[in-house]
Amino acid sequence: MAENPGYVAVDVGPDGSGTPRRVNSKAEPFLKEEQAAEESKEEKRVGLSWGRLFEEARPVAWRLVFGTLFLLLGAGTQLAIPALFGSVIDALTTRNGDQLSRDVIVLVIISAAGALFSLIRAFLFNSAGEFVVAALRQKLFRAVLEQEVGFYDATKTGELISRLASDTAVLKDAVTVNISMGLRFGATAVGGIAYLFALSWQLALMMLGVVPAIAISAVIFGRYVRKLSKEQQKALADASEVAEETFGSIRTVRSFVAEPKQTKAYSGSIDLTLALGIRNAWAGGIFVAVTSVVTSCAFIGIVYYGGTLVIQGDITTGVLTSFLLFALQIGAALGGLASLFGSIMAAMGANDRVFKLLDREPAMPVSGTGATPKGIEGLVELRDVHFSYPTRKDAKVLHGLSLAMRPGEVHALVGSSGGGKSTVVNLIERFYDPDAGAVCVDGLDLRTVDPRWLRTHVGLVRQEPTLFGTSIRENIAFGRPGASQDEVVAAARKANAHEFISAFPDGYDTVVGEKGVRLSGGQKQRVAIARAVLRDPAILLLDEATSALDAESEFLVQAALERLMVGRTVLIIAHRLSTVRSANRVHVVDAGVIRASGTHETLLASSPLYAQLVRRQLSGLGSAATPELSAEATAATAAAEAEAAAAAPATGASGPEGAAVAAGRLSDADVDLAVPGLAGTP
Repeated sequence: MAENPGYVAVDVGPDGSGTPRRVNSKAEPFLKEEQAAEESKEEKRVGLSWGRLFEEARPVAWRLVFGTLFLLLGAGTQLAIPALFGSVIDALTTRNGDQLSRDVIVLVIISAAGALFSLIRAFLFNSAGEFVVAALRQKLFRAVLEQEVGFYDATKTGELISRLASDTAVLKDAVTVNISMGLRFGATAVGGIAYLFALSWQLALMMLGVVPAIAISAVIFGRYVRKLSKEQQKALADASEVAEETFGSIRTVRSFVAEPKQTKAYSGSIDLTLALGIRNAWAGGIFVAVTSVVTSCAFIGIVYYGGTLVIQGDITTGVLTSFLLFALQIGAALGGLASLFGSIMAAMGANDRVFKLLDREPAMPVSGTGATPKGIEGLVELRDVHFSYPTRKDAKVLHGLSLAMRPGEVHALVGSSGGGKSTVVNLIERFYDPDAGAVCVDGLDLRTVDPRWLRTHVGLVRQEPTLFGTSIRENIAFGRPGASQDEVVAAARKANAHEFISAFPDGYDTVVGEKGVRLSGGQKQRVAIARAVLRDPAILLLDEATSALDAESEFLVQAALERLMVGRTVLIIAHRLSTVRSANRVHVVDAGVIRASGTHETLLASSPLYAQLVRRQLSGLGSAATPELSAEATAATAAAEAEAAAAAPATGASGPEGAAVAAGRLSDADVDLAVPGLAGTP
């Protein structure tokens, strides 16, 4: 089988054997396989986790208590049946019709009662399991959601989904089926053995002789199955990750004709799961066979020795019949316990993984810590910031970067890709903390304020906006939960989105599909801007907000952004000059530091690096004519131009050119004309 980077390959033989190998693994997953040297510690953790699992069942303890009561009653009815059958045999051998009638009537009553007890027991245990697992999934979801962003950088999404879905499903079986069946089998075995001693202690001792052999086999089998189940769950998580990435990026997969490659990658993980599952099946089959052989030998011995006792007159035929039926019940119970043992071992592994994730303390708090100032002015500072991403500690991104933005100012970061521009946005949002230095808002180090307070005052619009697979209304209202319909519509109008939304048959109730797939790039961006408008942030971060749009969409989005930027502290990251010319200050970022700062005009004259960026832009654009705009775009940009003209005195721009600059309408080709000496420079 071909090996695929980042995935698992395995060669599966006809008997299910296989040698799994991980090839060029991706980022190391959060939940690693425990090393053999830590097995004893792991056992202690598992024991503690099981205690916590039952602690989760405290709210439904009454269901488990009554379920156990009806389980014992049901086991009692099952134990009464062999004794009654023995009495029936004795009645037949003595030709006692009255006793036969009484025994049959009692058998019918006991069987009916046993069925009722089983029904109640099954309902109570199953419903308790549903409640416990529902609560556990909610806690696990909240715990994962509260982890720092760096956690998601290092952890596969498919692995987290596997914890939420697969592992919790295994735990549900542990709380319901495994506990119920285990208690029932255990009660049957204990009660049956006690009854065997009452019938014949000699035969009972023969029956007990099989217990040590079964117990030793169970311990060996359990350890092996537990190890296999862990490996199998990890392989399933890898498969889930491949499937999620493939389906979520289907257009990229389709455009590169990568279906065979992704299928092979998915098959690699599934083949590993298959190999482990077959090995598990072989182990289970061997264990069941050993249990069956041991119990069968004991049963044959009991038949022979019991028959001898009947011939000698020490016991009756009915007693031997009852004994054999009890022995069969006990054998079935022991076999059932043996089968459950593998499931319990798998549940122990899932239990440990779930509670390790629940117990993980985030490296960065999401809320509840730090100060919550009453207001915000919008002063943003980065003070000698050094930073590297948690998954790439050896690759420094920022090297002593300093930046100050006064309230209401518009700043722009420009530079080549990989210079650290988007990292600045991530730090202001406090997705990460700097390794050294400080990021401050209104003079307060972000590490000392409540992250939720910070993020309620910060708006972020990215190059590829993230929309949820719900309605347009819900996506806009995501910016401020509880917003009224009028507020949502007003935000959409400011974002130049109301017109296209109203054109849809379902209007604001239009479902946008997963990640907004049913909207165009410009439409998605305007919905994202409407979301930011509704949030009304004091600090606005625009990360390449227009770089992926066509000319008409850019005009519409730029006009919406101009409205949104008024009165806020704004940081713009962009490659297009039309986006950054209206900034109060432009900062040239290169290799993690700011090389130069100033206005567009001063940087053209003083910064060779900035001038080079401008020349690259102009050489790419040439002298292309301005594209013809739709009526919607023309109206939107005219409105933005008027608003910008009104705001021109405040921004230092004046005249028609100032209005055009403020509205982002000055074309890139105009730079040569507006800046003497640039045209024709090498």
